[in-house]
Amino acid sequence: MNGDDLFSGELENVMRWLSTAGIVFALISAGLIAFFLTRRPGWRMTPPAKWLLLVGFFLLPSTTMLLGNVVGFHRVKTSCAECHVMDPWISDLRDPKSTTLAAKHYQNRWINENPCYTCHTGYGLAGNLEAKWSGLRHVWHYYVAGVPEEIKMKRPLPVKTCLHCHAQAASYLKIEQHVDPEMEPQILSGELSCFECHASPHPRKNR
Repeated sequence: MNGDDLFSGELENVMRWLSTAGIVFALISAGLIAFFLTRRPGWRMTPPAKWLLLVGFFLLPSTTMLLGNVVGFHRVKTSCAECHVMDPWISDLRDPKSTTLAAKHYQNRWINENPCYTCHTGYGLAGNLEAKWSGLRHVWHYYVAGVPEEIKMKRPLPVKTCLHCHAQAASYLKIEQHVDPEMEPQILSGELSCFECHASPHPRKNR
């Protein structure tokens, strides 16, 4: 790869440079914060210290979050399928014999657009912010830290993610357990997981 290729402006090259810039900004931010914390208390009240806080705590982290979001979700519909470490899950989605919930949703187009993003991103402002942090974390693992041997979610999928679409659907309400006076409050509160009765969303282990 020569210099012209690196700065060709092609989308993948642009994303590569943006991801590198985000990592550099994050490291600089961490260095500034460490520098601030190791200075004597009296210096921390000076104007230079306040400028350092502004840059290290707000400007650089905000830029890093933005770059992580752009890189992580620049092609929402296909970004998951473009990373080879996700091949087992993508293969399951496309397998007509698969009984996992993700495969059923994909095969039947129950989520017509952005299926991965729709289920793996929370709703509201908090969900968007978390998605940005997740995108940055994914970039960090992919380009720097390395991808873990076993990929798994940090926390269980919230029941409200399923209920957001299904709770008022006729197909949901006709199931006796969903409207049972004892079970319904447990489902709505998240105490009772959907996956105690339904198949796993994805294969439980890497293939």
